Amino acid sequence: MKKVIQFSMRNAVALFLMMMLILAGGLYSLKEINIEKYPNVDIPYLTVVIPYPGASPEQVMQEIGEPVERELMNVEGVKNIYTDAAANALYSTMEIDMAVDMKDAEQLAKAAIDKITLPETASKPEFILQGPEPDPTIFAVGVYASEGSADVQNFVKGKLVPRLETIDGISKVDTGGIDGKSVNIRLLPDEMKKRGITLDQVKGAITANNMSIPTGDIELDGQTLPVRVGKELKSLEDLKGVTLFLPGAENLGRVKLSEIAEVSYESEHKSDFTRINGKEGVRIGIVAEGGANVVSIVEKAREEIKGAGLPDGLKIEVLRDQSVEIKDSVYAMLREALLGSLMAVIVTFLFLRNIRSTIIAIISIPLSIFASFTVLNMLGYTLNIMTLAGIAVAVGRVVDDSIVVIENVFRRIRASKERNESLVEEATREVAKAITSSTITTVAVFLPMAFVPGIIGKFFAPLAWTIVISLLFSLIVAVTVVPLMSKLFLLKLTPKEHKEGPIQRAYRSSLAWVLGRRVLTLLVSIVVLAGSIALIAPKLGTTFLPQERASSFDVSLTMDKGASPERTRDAASVVEDILLAKKEVKLVSTSVNGQFGRASITFEINDSVKDADGFIEHLRGQFAKLKVAKEISVTGVGGLAGGGQSQYVLVVNGSDFEDIKAASKEIVKELKGIDGMADVQSSLEGDEPEIQIDLNEKKLAEHGLMPAMVGKSLRELINGDAVTTMTMDNNKTDVKLGLKMEDVSSLDELGEQQITNMMGVPVKLKDIGTLKRASSRMVITHLNQNEYVMVFAQITDSKTGDIAKKADQKIAALNLPDNVHYYKEGASAAMEEGFRNMAMAIAVSILLVYLVMVIAFGEGRAPFVILFSIPFSLIGALLGLWIVNEPIGMPAMIGLLMLNGIVVTNAIVLVDKVKQFEKQGLAAREALLEAGVIRIRPILMTAIATVGALIPMAVSSHAGIVSSSMAVVVIGGLATSTLLTLFIVPVLYSLFHPKRMVATIADTGLVAEKAAEEKSLKGVIINSKPI
Repeated sequence: MKKVIQFSMRNAVALFLMMMLILAGGLYSLKEINIEKYPNVDIPYLTVVIPYPGASPEQVMQEIGEPVERELMNVEGVKNIYTDAAANALYSTMEIDMAVDMKDAEQLAKAAIDKITLPETASKPEFILQGPEPDPTIFAVGVYASEGSADVQNFVKGKLVPRLETIDGISKVDTGGIDGKSVNIRLLPDEMKKRGITLDQVKGAITANNMSIPTGDIELDGQTLPVRVGKELKSLEDLKGVTLFLPGAENLGRVKLSEIAEVSYESEHKSDFTRINGKEGVRIGIVAEGGANVVSIVEKAREEIKGAGLPDGLKIEVLRDQSVEIKDSVYAMLREALLGSLMAVIVTFLFLRNIRSTIIAIISIPLSIFASFTVLNMLGYTLNIMTLAGIAVAVGRVVDDSIVVIENVFRRIRASKERNESLVEEATREVAKAITSSTITTVAVFLPMAFVPGIIGKFFAPLAWTIVISLLFSLIVAVTVVPLMSKLFLLKLTPKEHKEGPIQRAYRSSLAWVLGRRVLTLLVSIVVLAGSIALIAPKLGTTFLPQERASSFDVSLTMDKGASPERTRDAASVVEDILLAKKEVKLVSTSVNGQFGRASITFEINDSVKDADGFIEHLRGQFAKLKVAKEISVTGVGGLAGGGQSQYVLVVNGSDFEDIKAASKEIVKELKGIDGMADVQSSLEGDEPEIQIDLNEKKLAEHGLMPAMVGKSLRELINGDAVTTMTMDNNKTDVKLGLKMEDVSSLDELGEQQITNMMGVPVKLKDIGTLKRASSRMVITHLNQNEYVMVFAQITDSKTGDIAKKADQKIAALNLPDNVHYYKEGASAAMEEGFRNMAMAIAVSILLVYLVMVIAFGEGRAPFVILFSIPFSLIGALLGLWIVNEPIGMPAMIGLLMLNGIVVTNAIVLVDKVKQFEKQGLAAREALLEAGVIRIRPILMTAIATVGALIPMAVSSHAGIVSSSMAVVVIGGLATSTLLTLFIVPVLYSLFHPKRMVATIADTGLVAEKAAEEKSLKGVIINSKPI
């Protein structure tokens, strides 16, 4: 360290150039670094979605799910596979080992799926990588006709979406309410029956009237010309006029298509729609690639929307803009960091009362922070709320080392009549060991957090690395820049001597009193600590991450089993009308899936609403009175836990599925009775009504049919099938042929429908099987190829840990079958894992701190004294949380980690000076008194500067998941730990070093001389007043 200090003081130009490079590098990194709300963490879950239109859950699981499970189980790194087979689609989610790169896992999963032969009607698999936010949409707009009948779909599909898809960094562009139009032919069952016409006959007539057949070439006027024979359908009238010949009728009877069918050009799924503020339209959502610059993408998207040229009569509303959320969060944290820096500057000035010395002391803030930005950019980190929280936390700490150095330089300058640079060098070297030890111990406190396993560890690692990098640079600044600046600006100042200030005098007498009553002081402190833990801690409760204030909310509607699309539309309209009538609501976006009896209504509340939670509870109460749907739930949009709500999730499995079902129903019943839990349900949502057709093998053989032929023909009848194409609105459009199912009102009528056998003969359904009403499961769920049930609920209380614990106790008390097992997932499970890992990190950090101090002090007792004082900081930490009514969560635990570092830092500065005095011959008591009086000012300065830096975060309403609780813990803990450092540490030191309470040097003249010299140092402050 000596050579580093000497180099810096003798190479001013080089050092100033390095400072300029650091500042320039920091500014450049700030310009280049990506901005996002949360760290870009790979969530170890990969979902594959395979649509299978018209298939039942049983078919989906048997024909797609089971083959997919078999292949995916062999993929390297897959820990668990959760498979949900619903009507029309398969959802299979893989839990991947954290050590496996998610991009590699995706490629391996794709290769495994490629080995499977999917049914012809199944769509191409889609792979979805999960991010830290539940909704991956970064930007969404709604387009609707504000007046007239402007064509929304043509503008969106033909112009806007293609422009958006050209933007770099976009993964996909989703659209809702833009199913696209098609030409739909809906056969009338009665007319078909009356004329004995089958679907295959209609299909043949349509294709025969819409084809072009090449017949060869002929020579004409010296040219070789191709000859084509055929007819093209160019309009709906052409299609309606297609003639079908009836062979069984006299003179080959004829019938036009319009006589046996309804022909229209409309949306494919009229039961699905999107509305914006009550008007039908289209929703466009943009999903970014992992690690992409969201702010830049959204800016480009806005430019493309503007460049597309909105036609007259159309209007666009922004439904979601994650870039605004990101900028608000990031800028709020930046503002808090800047305010914290200003508070640290003010505190430093109030103590030093000298502009030059204040500038020297605080120069470590910009240099350390800008150097951190450069390193973070080089490491690939982004500017997010975690890295900025690290900056905000570091701001109060990076000035500590410089304060200790500058304060010691003061004392040495004023104690000497000579003014030379050796004074500055010696003064810096005198505290270099202490500040190096304290900085490395603080680094040791935060370093374990950077290596905490699991998702939580990866999420909080940027915060830990930011603090570590800032602290290391602050140490470098303290032993290089501060000595040089002190040499240039402080040696010329005139010393002004005066007596100890009132705080120093009060502290001397108080410490002397305490040292005379060491056991009593220690006992009182222990009683206060035990009382704080016993009385305050149980009242706080626990949570995983604090609630984020949401401005957008989602209303989810679930209809009764078998509800018609019309009923779903009507139910959504009722909720929509209620929201549009509220003055607190400024935007409503509705998406309805009538086919599955579900609707989602997203709304945004005005910024003027002060009590958002109260307003949402009012809405919940109003919706609970409605009878239009089976269930209506309201949740926040955005945030890691859905805008402040946490999920309680149980996986229930075992060897017998009937027992699993019974157990899951009991669990759901118990959870519904717990206050603070809402929306309790299971993946076993009951049975859905359906119609089953049991085919008779003998009759199938008699009529020349096979089950596959019957299934294919029925699917075409019910869902419709594209039989040809036509050009409509300058676009190639499918012509879909199917039965008008609204006219089939009974099982008997369905049984009368005909399909064509291999000989072209029509056969009625009732002649080959039995039709009956039945029920089937809505979703079939597998865990690692075995059936299971998932139970989940929303925890609405802020003390999520307490509610989860109550739920655990209720479930544990149930008399479940021995062959049924369950375990937790979701936010409550993540909280337990996070707390365990963070507790381990704290334990490891304490061991590392002790190791560093043992190396620094060369003994074990003094470091143990310092460690023994750490628990007493809990008094203020718990009291602070209780005052602001904050539960104990991950941010609070990070605050405790930070407290450990600060307590140790201040104690090291004090104990190091005590040991210096002891080496000079003072007894422990005198050494403690003199060291305490000398070190009280830098200890108070660093503590108050840290508190001042964290006050903006503590009172901020935009702290997000980092939360004010971290700042409150540190502020409250510092209030008590500073007193403990100044009183408990001396008491403990004297108790652990009883033999040192008597002077070890016989030459009392030397002792007196040393004491007198130190006393002369503490009574003089350059151009300042006593504190």
